[in-house]
Amino acid sequence: MNRRNFLIAAGATGAFSIFKAHASGTPSKCVTMGFIGYGGRTSQLLPIFLHNESTRVLAVCDISAEKRAAALSVVHQHYNNQDCKAYRDFREMLARPDIDALYIATGDRWHAQMAIQAMQAGKDVYCEKPISISMAESAAVVDVAQRYHRIYQGGVQRRGIGNFKIAMETALTGKLGRIHTVHAGMVPMGRSAKNHYLAPEEQPAIDVLDWNMWLGPAPWRDYNHKYLQNWHTEYDFHGDLTEWGSHTVDLCQLAIRREMTAPVRYLPDGHTLTALYEDGVRLVMRDHGFKNSCAVRFEGDEGWIETDDSGQIYTSNPNLIEHRKIKGEDWKKPLGHTAQFIDCVKSRRTPDAPPNSLHFSHLCCHAATIACHLNRELEFDPVNACFTKDAEANRLKNRQYRAPWYL
Repeated sequence: MNRRNFLIAAGATGAFSIFKAHASGTPSKCVTMGFIGYGGRTSQLLPIFLHNESTRVLAVCDISAEKRAAALSVVHQHYNNQDCKAYRDFREMLARPDIDALYIATGDRWHAQMAIQAMQAGKDVYCEKPISISMAESAAVVDVAQRYHRIYQGGVQRRGIGNFKIAMETALTGKLGRIHTVHAGMVPMGRSAKNHYLAPEEQPAIDVLDWNMWLGPAPWRDYNHKYLQNWHTEYDFHGDLTEWGSHTVDLCQLAIRREMTAPVRYLPDGHTLTALYEDGVRLVMRDHGFKNSCAVRFEGDEGWIETDDSGQIYTSNPNLIEHRKIKGEDWKKPLGHTAQFIDCVKSRRTPDAPPNSLHFSHLCCHAATIACHLNRELEFDPVNACFTKDAEANRLKNRQYRAPWYL
């Protein structure tokens, strides 16, 4: 096992005492925050952090002047003052010693780079999924979090939502018998992200929209406004099967106690990919046959259980689960995943979604993405994070950064 993967595994077993020391050396009563990226997800979570009495939002950042103004307005209206500051370049925010933690909700291409720079600057990080768009990025996020003793919470809130927790508990407590197959709902797998080069348009002024910063470490593209809305379809900007796999593969691995490893074989077949763990347990990644988004299904010798974003739970036998109220995520209250992050920043305890376990679910998604793009079976070594005897697949493991950004 190489040093990087040893650190990843050790972090989960407690062999290293990580995430202990606050930047000041003592727990903080109030966590000061900066927000990077203002869009759909941030518009939901910014009010939640604002209503948490243990936080104070000091700064917002976006490459768009319109979005900077929108985020600033939300903060100023909440506090009834003008104390929050807006930035176009996130590095100016990182230079502020009075900010403890950052919330990152940019496009996928930026997640790892911003999180790494933030942790190196002494900030704790709540980062939306995915934590990476390449295998090297995932490992680097883990390394930096451990080296700088930072709190990192991945935005995989379904780990703590009632119906998903009940489904996982049912699998983990043996009520389904020996688990032989788990299913992860995915975005359409027959239409994997590809690059579509659009006709150049006149580039906006930098203070209106900083196009170079929007691209970040991704390869250069001439400006076209459609990229801003459709970046999910572009391979250069997107994590591909991490779109839902960050949630669903993650839940599957937790349900079978495989959060510190990944499957060793990947067999793509159109809208389905079957991955096999070393002991033969099957992970089926598919985009069809489910009732709602982000669905998971766990099958054992004695029954099965399935759930999704509807909050409903389906089982082969109603007696498998207790009849109790299922709690969903309430966006209007400072509860759950976000509140736990703030509590962990203050206490220096490890949160529910640290990068070392997310690393392996992302390895699985990245390996599956490569198998789908190459459209052939691949064998994978999760310890060394490489494909077995397949140079072409290994060339796709990582992504080239555009200067001046580097990993």
